[in-house]
Amino acid sequence: MTELHAVPSAPTPVTAVHLRVLGPLAASVAGTPVTLGGPGARSVLARLVSAAGRVVSTDLLIDDLWSGQPPPKALAALQVHVSNLRRLLEPTRAPRTPASVIVSVPPGYALRLPADSVDVWHFEQLVTAGLRESEPTVRADTLSAALDLATGEPYHEFTDAEWARAESTRLGRLRCTAVEAWAQAHLELGRPELVVDTLSRHTDDQPGREAGVRLCALALYRTGRQADALEVLRRTRTFLADELGVDPSPDLRTLEHEILRQDPALTQPAPTRRLTLVTDRPAATPDVRWNEAPATGVDDLLDEIRATAVRAAGSGLQVVWIGGDAGEGKSTLARTFTDEAAASGWRAARGNCPEVDGAPAGWPWIEALRELGEDVPASCTPFQIGQRVADLLGRPDGRTVVLLDDTHRADEPTLQILRHVAAVEARSNTLLLCTFRPAEVGSDLQATWAATAAVPGTRLMLRGLGRDGAAAIARETGLAELDDALLTELLERTNGNPLFLREYTRLLASEGVDAFRSRVPDGVRDVLGRRIARLPDRTVLELRRASVLGRESDLGTLAALGGTDDDTLLDALEPALLAGIVTEPAPDRVRFSHDLVRATLYDELPPMRRRRMHSSALTALAARSPGDLAALAHHAAAAATPATATALLHHVRAGALDAEHKAAHRDATALWRAADSLCAMADDQDPRTTVDVLAAGVGAQARTGDVVGARALRTRAVRLARELGHPDALLRAVTSWTAPVVWTIQVDPEPDREMVDAIDTCLARDDVAAADRALLLTAKVFELEGHDDRACLDAAVAARDTAAGSGDVEVRLRALNAFGYVAFGPDLVAERADNAAALLAAATEAGDDGFTCVAYFQRFLAATAVTDLEAAREHARQATELAAGHQLGQMLGVLSVYDALILLMAGRVDEGVAAYDAVSAAMAAQGVASAQWIGLIGWIGAATYAGDLSALVPVLEELESVRPQSVRFPLVVALLDAGDIRRAVSCGRPATPTAATTTGWR
Repeated sequence: MTELHAVPSAPTPVTAVHLRVLGPLAASVAGTPVTLGGPGARSVLARLVSAAGRVVSTDLLIDDLWSGQPPPKALAALQVHVSNLRRLLEPTRAPRTPASVIVSVPPGYALRLPADSVDVWHFEQLVTAGLRESEPTVRADTLSAALDLATGEPYHEFTDAEWARAESTRLGRLRCTAVEAWAQAHLELGRPELVVDTLSRHTDDQPGREAGVRLCALALYRTGRQADALEVLRRTRTFLADELGVDPSPDLRTLEHEILRQDPALTQPAPTRRLTLVTDRPAATPDVRWNEAPATGVDDLLDEIRATAVRAAGSGLQVVWIGGDAGEGKSTLARTFTDEAAASGWRAARGNCPEVDGAPAGWPWIEALRELGEDVPASCTPFQIGQRVADLLGRPDGRTVVLLDDTHRADEPTLQILRHVAAVEARSNTLLLCTFRPAEVGSDLQATWAATAAVPGTRLMLRGLGRDGAAAIARETGLAELDDALLTELLERTNGNPLFLREYTRLLASEGVDAFRSRVPDGVRDVLGRRIARLPDRTVLELRRASVLGRESDLGTLAALGGTDDDTLLDALEPALLAGIVTEPAPDRVRFSHDLVRATLYDELPPMRRRRMHSSALTALAARSPGDLAALAHHAAAAATPATATALLHHVRAGALDAEHKAAHRDATALWRAADSLCAMADDQDPRTTVDVLAAGVGAQARTGDVVGARALRTRAVRLARELGHPDALLRAVTSWTAPVVWTIQVDPEPDREMVDAIDTCLARDDVAAADRALLLTAKVFELEGHDDRACLDAAVAARDTAAGSGDVEVRLRALNAFGYVAFGPDLVAERADNAAALLAAATEAGDDGFTCVAYFQRFLAATAVTDLEAAREHARQATELAAGHQLGQMLGVLSVYDALILLMAGRVDEGVAAYDAVSAAMAAQGVASAQWIGLIGWIGAATYAGDLSALVPVLEELESVRPQSVRFPLVVALLDAGDIRRAVSCGRPATPTAATTTGWR
């Protein structure tokens, strides 16, 4: 239900105002009807009523009143309507005194009246009170008063407007709820005769509301109309079947059964079945709230971190996760403790997960290492960075605190290094502080939480500051004395957000109360815009250039970007430093105080100017930092025009390849998409280049877990290559899936004939090299598995044998992956362990953690197949330790399946089935095509334990129809348990031998 913001405590106008929108819009002042004027003014008033006392911005009012097509002078027309309404509703208001009914509140207007002065507000207030009332007599009277108000269609003269239709629909549903709650109260009081007629009309109008139907049938039965009660239930059953294709609810079916057998309980007053309102504003349940302590308001949270640090110093690594929305102070809290720890003798460092693209893989750890005195080049691989971090934290000469800021933006290498540190440095005296925004947490960070669940630590969630904390911030900005009313207004406007508090108190200190109250629109971007506007023009220009470079930049690059000397640049930046717009985190570096500042400046740049600045940044960085491939790629993509796209493409491709080399697959995918855009943009388009770009992006996208997107990209490349009639381009497109495969990469129940035909076309060539033939056969394995098991098995064996003689380790990796994929059927039992060992050796030689992870996964499967549970657990641990991003989620899923299996083997059947169902739900949420069948494994195990599979016949038949022979034997047993011997015999007839790969992988 919409929350009411009426303000009964506000000064009441001398002449009482009453408004009606339940029916024709009407107004009265001191009991005298008022003519509200034309459609424009009436629409303004009705729209303000619909906002329930909240502020409606002028932009939204204009958009709603003119249906998105405002006239040139729309704002002026709106102001005229408001002025006329004010004059009509407050005829005795003195000149130049503020309006008290339609008030101006940035960024628009609001209606300020007591709730009982507006019929729809009063109606909602009474319904809310009635539904919350436990005593049935009071509840019935309250809801009756509410229904007396709701005699007309809400906003009926405005229903051509979208806002009015939505409100009318919502209020209609609310009235239905009120009718049903009113009727229920009378039934509890033993008064069925009072509600029969109303409920009969209600169910005629709303045949799909089963709560009303239940009450109507009950009332009819209690008034001796048993046949009519059954007719109401029959009519509803027909309506639900015809209109929705569903059966009545269990409640209705039970009531019908009770009426037919004339259950004595039906003649008793109904037990209380309270109806409740569903609100669109769920109550917050914070883990930790800001403390109302003096000075900072965060003492409790600091104490939590201090206690965790004591544990880290005494017993080993601890991780503190600090969550909060933008500007709530999570970074400030973490930095406060980091500074405190540094002053107490801890080694302290901070790394920031970048807000913009272009940073090297694992950048936060590189920053932290550099702060700790380690000379780490940006070209280091994640493995090298992780080793450096582990070596430093493992030193016995002290305690270390590392702050990783904004981990919701962390790339895969950053999170992989974090997991590595948590695994290998558990005994080091280390405290990791990791901040994040809860609303922006992605699957990679969630997987990291799951993988580090056993690591000691705590999680803190921030909320807004209280009065003492807000007053402390005000004092910091020079407002020593802030009266209670203004402090209350400040908190209402900022919701206690520390960033907003700082910006608004700075505005108060510099421009006074009038600017704070009347001239500043809501929103921190507008506040920042006002602060920026007061800076000298040359300062703003340099800040805009800096915004193109990112949150932080070095002065040399910034000077080169603007073609200015250092002294001139420093002079230009000084006002911004004094104003707190930027800070100086290190010598010769400048950093925006918050990314909102950078975003405000960047967003104000016109697109043409923005592209030119990115082009200048590319030139400057190419001269100063030619090895920073990620930054060069970012600026090249942002600077491209149709005339320059082809020339800049090599920067983007180099950045994408570098990101792949560093296992930053999401960054690589974004850059390959940018490269695709440049190909499409270029005046001199070359389709062969486009094919190469598309094919190169397939593997990176697949490694992020986006199987559907990777397949679509590969299909685009194949089609374009065929249009070109270029055999080599087709070969590159068909064999572009370079990612390791753990689960099926098929997305449809039928084979992809287009891809299979393309593979066969390439295989038919006489001039295909051994390495390419092995890759083609590998691709064929993953297209045929589950459809033609014999051909799939033959392709896997041929791929492995051909790859062995290719001399290319990358080719061997992919062929061994495919062979291992099909090796867990009955045909290749003896080769499972050897293939896993060969894959591990090849992956180690290639330095590819993704395939190394798959090798350990195959070892895990081989160990479970022979019930070597200890070895299986160790191989699973090794696979999980190496996994990253999407692959980590898969490995955690495998471990969960394994744990569920162990529960079944231990006889803990209910727990095992529940664990299988949980894994199935989690995999479905990740988009795994086979997730729905994972739970079936647990059901089969439980049924086998119980010695009866008959209940599983329907679901086993469904899976067998989709994947023939995948559950043939359990289905035969289930049919026998069900006594259906004829069908069991028919189902169990000999079939083509199968490699049985799909059951294990799908």
